[in-house]
Amino acid sequence: MRSGPLRVAVLSALVLTGVAPAADAADGGAGVYLLGKRGPLAAFVPKPGWYLTNDVFFLTADRSELTPLGDRIVGNVDAEALINIAQFTWVADTTVFGGRLAFTGVLPYGNVDVTADGTVEAPGGIELGRTINHSVTGVGDPILGSSLGWKKRTGDKFRAWSTYGSVFIPVGDYEVGRISNVGKNRWAVDVGGAYTMANFKGGREFSSVLGFTFNGDNEDTDYSTGTEMHLELAGKQHLPNHWSMGLVGYWYEQLTGDSNNPPILGDFKGRAIAIGPEISYQFTQNPRHPVTIDLRWYHEFEVKNRLEGDSVFLTISVPLAITQKPTQDWTQAEGQATAAP
Repeated sequence: MRSGPLRVAVLSALVLTGVAPAADAADGGAGVYLLGKRGPLAAFVPKPGWYLTNDVFFLTADRSELTPLGDRIVGNVDAEALINIAQFTWVADTTVFGGRLAFTGVLPYGNVDVTADGTVEAPGGIELGRTINHSVTGVGDPILGSSLGWKKRTGDKFRAWSTYGSVFIPVGDYEVGRISNVGKNRWAVDVGGAYTMANFKGGREFSSVLGFTFNGDNEDTDYSTGTEMHLELAGKQHLPNHWSMGLVGYWYEQLTGDSNNPPILGDFKGRAIAIGPEISYQFTQNPRHPVTIDLRWYHEFEVKNRLEGDSVFLTISVPLAITQKPTQDWTQAEGQATAAP
């Protein structure tokens, strides 16, 4: 298995889900939900305004067993992806049930390169075994989402909780028979909730996100991906001079098996656990528009029925327009974050 460097995400906020080959047991060997996308301050919805979060996502992963990719069954899969994920978030200036309402739109664009052992059809209908390599650069499936978040501070204790929902729209670059695709060619809905607890005096923070992905069918291949569960965790310590560092991780479990897949694969239910380091820095030269850079690396283990590897995020979060002046408290990074749908 090849290993990858570090992975990044934004310090302040609910970063939204993106599309990239996270390599679940699912049609195409990848799920629509990007595992590990939500991390520190996951439940926090920032002040009303407009926000931009740009993720540069890198993945390297492989799998020796049989895997369904692009309407093919292949083995010895070796995959790499480099995806740029642009996310725009609008936090409304009104509240719903006492919580802040946010809307997000995401557009991924990048390259996916996959090499695998498979078969090709020769003249006369004869199938021959060979190594297949497909590389594609294009637009992934866009995402529309919303979230609703609440927060409370009592002395040095800070708490935030939120709910979210995202819709994945299957209009990205996809081709039947190609083992490398940026789009997934299926509708999907991801719903869940997040909780963040922090302490101003000690500078400690802990966040968790629990979500469920409900997948539609791939109409071109008649493949149906099962329901998926993902739990993401992040713990960190805020340090002097605007630095912070900690640990992040996730647990992925497919709750129901895939259907209309070849009998040789069985129900093809996947699972994975990952953990890795996180470090972030906040630029505060302009207190009204602070910029946050966050780096995270996830290393997978205990993997079943999916590609296994390492993923990296480099995320920059920039507030474009804020209705209210942000505070300088690290847990209230109201001017930096983006809300996740």
